[in-house]
Amino acid sequence: MIRPGRKEKMKIKLLFIVLLIGNVLLYARLDIKKPNKEYATSFAIIVDEKTYNKTKDAILAYRDAVEEDGLSAYVLAEDWKSPDEIKEEILKLYNQKPQLEGVVFIGDIPIPMLRDAEHLTSSFKYENNPSDYYNSSVPSDRFYDDFNLKFKFLHQDSRHPLCYYYSLLPDSPQKVNKTIYSARIKPSVDDESKYTLINQYLMRVVKQKKEQNKLDNMLVYTGYRYFSESLNAWGDEQLSLREEFPQVFKTGGRLKKLNHTMSPYMKGILLSEIQDPKLDFAIFHAHGDDNLQSLIDYPKSNDIDDNIESIKLTLRKELREARRNGQNTEEKMADLKGDYNVPDSWFDGAFDPKVTAEDSLRDYKMTIYGDDIRKISPQAKLILFDECYNGAFHTSPYLAGEYVFGYGATIAGIANSTTTLQDQWAEEFSGVLNYGTRVGLWHKMNNVLESHLFGDPTFHFSTIDPRVNLNSMLTTGLSDEASWERMRYLEEPSLRALALRMLFKIKGASYEGELLSAYRTDESFNVRLQALTALAELNTPSFQGVLKESIQDPFEFIRRVSAVWMGKVGNRDYLSIMAKQLVTDESERVIFDLKKSIAFIDPVAGYEELEKSLSQMPDAADKDNLREMMKGSILNSSDHLNKELLPNIKNDSLRIRKKVKEIESLRVYNYIQAVPELLQLAQNSREDVAIRVATLEALGWYALSNNRDAIVRVCDEIINMAGTPDQVKEEALRTKNRIKEGFNNPVTS
Repeated sequence: MIRPGRKEKMKIKLLFIVLLIGNVLLYARLDIKKPNKEYATSFAIIVDEKTYNKTKDAILAYRDAVEEDGLSAYVLAEDWKSPDEIKEEILKLYNQKPQLEGVVFIGDIPIPMLRDAEHLTSSFKYENNPSDYYNSSVPSDRFYDDFNLKFKFLHQDSRHPLCYYYSLLPDSPQKVNKTIYSARIKPSVDDESKYTLINQYLMRVVKQKKEQNKLDNMLVYTGYRYFSESLNAWGDEQLSLREEFPQVFKTGGRLKKLNHTMSPYMKGILLSEIQDPKLDFAIFHAHGDDNLQSLIDYPKSNDIDDNIESIKLTLRKELREARRNGQNTEEKMADLKGDYNVPDSWFDGAFDPKVTAEDSLRDYKMTIYGDDIRKISPQAKLILFDECYNGAFHTSPYLAGEYVFGYGATIAGIANSTTTLQDQWAEEFSGVLNYGTRVGLWHKMNNVLESHLFGDPTFHFSTIDPRVNLNSMLTTGLSDEASWERMRYLEEPSLRALALRMLFKIKGASYEGELLSAYRTDESFNVRLQALTALAELNTPSFQGVLKESIQDPFEFIRRVSAVWMGKVGNRDYLSIMAKQLVTDESERVIFDLKKSIAFIDPVAGYEELEKSLSQMPDAADKDNLREMMKGSILNSSDHLNKELLPNIKNDSLRIRKKVKEIESLRVYNYIQAVPELLQLAQNSREDVAIRVATLEALGWYALSNNRDAIVRVCDEIINMAGTPDQVKEEALRTKNRIKEGFNNPVTS
């Protein structure tokens, strides 16, 4: 044996030292500052290394303020290389004591872009386009805060290096159920000024945490086409808000309700109102985009010329939008002329610079843009943006970032990173804010991919009742059945509704009887709606039976979701009940959803029931007008299904891309009569893989349907069939799990 000499020993020793130092450096890159105080739960501040170096004092001051407010707080700073790296650290903290309840991401933190998960959104049904990952994926931090969802990494975006694409795995849970809450502190700008804005924002939060402020001043704005202009829906929202926030309806409180019809100068009114120092909570119901809020439509007039000019404005705008989207403007113009029977002259000036400038000025007066927010000082402490794309944090600028991280007093905002289904219970559980509940814990109950919290998620208002500690109950007390049972019978409707939901999560199907009783006996709209939603998740015969009662509920929104659910379940014995409600309901929204659902079940049989209902109406009723109004929309659906959709799906000579598009339309048009054809198509081994995959994906939208057992059975056959392509097997497994688990959220799916 040859022993190493002195030089060799020295080399080995030096090598060991180098390796040791290398390992120390490797594992020391992650800077973790542990909490200074220990509480029942903890919170993590996750920041990129550059932002930390430029805002360190403000971040540590924020950490101290969070701890003074009752949360143990970690700070994790790193030059993060991927979302997986961050999630690994979050999981480590979650598995330690004290229990991690939430995180905030500060600065340039990797953005997960999720694919194959559109069913976990409320509205996003973009074509799954492999040539346009950026626009066909959902920017979502559910990757970080829902530990149950499973993803496969695809690639990093070369043009947008913060964006990382992931596919939801077929064997993943197909429902969102957040484990912790999360938020982003990410200014709207993407230059060096963002560090100044982060510093200023964090110091604003530190100051705010020393203040006491009860939620007693609110603003709710409703923009054009929201509620489909239904006054019944708009009025019932006020009743619902009264249950959630009774204090704003009492002396000393204030709820200012603004509607787009109230003034043609709504932009100036809102920009003024949002700067009221007394304002606590603002809610915007409107259409939006990444850097704008659409407030009002072109003004209506009794003058024919004015109305014609408004139509011309709209047509010119449609042509410009077509050009921006790369469409053929001549074809677009021909389509518009065919749809509205208008002359060529009404499109004049669409691309004339002078006319375009004049039209843009009109639009500017009807819309709030990011530049408008930079000129003011928003004062609402919390803002709910019930609008599409206002929270598109993967872009710069984005509107929610302008409000929250600008130069006002706003601490937090909730906004959507993609399209969202509007007019769908945006204020659910909002009454918890009255009891000092951290806004992150409220937002944790919003389980869709697109909704995000911006700003400090530990922000909360002062409590109106110190005896109720929802921060504790919604973290360490989630399984405390006795405490939730006591809350179930309190006077406050918002607390009863929350307790009902939590007891259902604890007891599951065994709680069905209590849910039925709550729907039939509780005077609160929100409690009844919560009971129905839980019953929809169970989807038992009892749920299907109670819909015959809830379609006549006094609350407009309950009638509306009941009408939608009836169409998704598909029972033919609903048709006579739906037809009677169709000719008597006072809400345009309920009528719209009833017509659509009748068409989904059986448009021909539905129209026959409508005729019976009309024949039973008094002679004084305008039956002919009602008949014509209903007949077209219902029977047109029959033509769409039987003369277009099904023939195209079965047409072997149709181009694959066209056929896939027809199949994908069933994501929205859930015709029950199409299911047998879809099942045959999915099983056909001779069909193109893309068509079979699209068909299986479409079947996943029938989770409430009475065909769901047949869908699961076919999925199993496809999965177990020898020779089935992997892509088809994966989609069959995903659809099977979607059907068995039910809709992500029955109200918005």
